[in-house]
Amino acid sequence: MTSDIRSMLAEYTAMMRAQHYLHDDPPKILDDPFALRLLSTKMADAARETGFQTTIQWRVGALVLGRSRFAEDAFDIALKKGVRQYVALGAGLDTFSLRRPDLLTTVRMYEIDQPATQEWKKERMVSSGCGIPENIEFVPANLEEETVLEVLAKSSFNSAEPAFFSWLGTTMYLTNEAIFRTLESFARRLAPGSEITFDYRVPVECISPEDVENARLGWKAGADMGEPQFSFLNPLTLSDEVREVGFEVVENLSPQQLKERYFSQRNDPLEPMTHHHYIHLRIVE
Repeated sequence: MTSDIRSMLAEYTAMMRAQHYLHDDPPKILDDPFALRLLSTKMADAARETGFQTTIQWRVGALVLGRSRFAEDAFDIALKKGVRQYVALGAGLDTFSLRRPDLLTTVRMYEIDQPATQEWKKERMVSSGCGIPENIEFVPANLEEETVLEVLAKSSFNSAEPAFFSWLGTTMYLTNEAIFRTLESFARRLAPGSEITFDYRVPVECISPEDVENARLGWKAGADMGEPQFSFLNPLTLSDEVREVGFEVVENLSPQQLKERYFSQRNDPLEPMTHHHYIHLRIVE
């Protein structure tokens, strides 16, 4: 995907958060009253009209909701330890800054994304009346040409202080080599105590048989929209691989574990698909 074309998948992701907020019974996995306001008129109307209808919609919706909840819960723990920088890498239409006014004067937030999506988001935040919180800094990036830390060096980000990185819905659009180059640079140059959460696509042999066809259809749909996926990471070896780079593994969560944590008490079909896993890392002090 080029930097001058906004991400359609970012809007579909926000639409799923809006559908959950509007149509699903409490307790919400992610309580997001702002997602609807950032959507285009067409997508907002569709979100108001219906919630999740098909099995694939329920399960992909659960993946989107669950990964955000996983990352945000991890950040709340890091916050209690004194982390005061939050970086959303590939932020899309994420609304964390809008949903957390309690962090306005205590946490500096950075959103990294390709310029077209970022400009579109800022316009939607202003025109919808959400506004742009004073503690957020938008950092446009073409990560095919610059590294994450090179991009952040152009902002007020302080690499000498610990930071939390939320890296959701993004790694699968990179090669395995690019993912590990990014992690290696984090381990070398970020302050000890910094943390990273991300979700990652797993090989077909790690996916439940009932999800394989739907996963393949989703990968094809993304490619057809100009956002092909490239990487697979093996959940059985990933923990050892990131330890070699210099990280402590806080959690390496399977879809079943995510389901047990957030979805087990629900009476609806929300249940994450099994083609993504979720990991939480900390730079060793």
